[in-house]
Amino acid sequence: MKNTDVFIIMYAALLFSTVVILSLLSVERIDVYVALFAIEFFVASELNSPLGPLESRRKIVMGILLLVIFTGIVLERIVEILG
Repeated sequence: MKNTDVFIIMYAALLFSTVVILSLLSVERIDVYVALFAIEFFVASELNSPLGPLESRRKIVMGILLLVIFTGIVLERIVEILG
């Protein structure tokens, strides 16, 4: 099995388990889901790091996008706490 396939299967399993667990806990905030999805992306990508040059570039672009979204969520929560 190629590294890309392993990455996709692992990330899908992490996403599915997160949705199931958060649903059982009755979490309704979308920012919690998105933050955990971003963290899971970084974990899955680091565990499957030997990717080709094309997959690596796509992973970097996706990682930057998820990092920007995660930073926005964290900043929003900080402003909510301080305000």
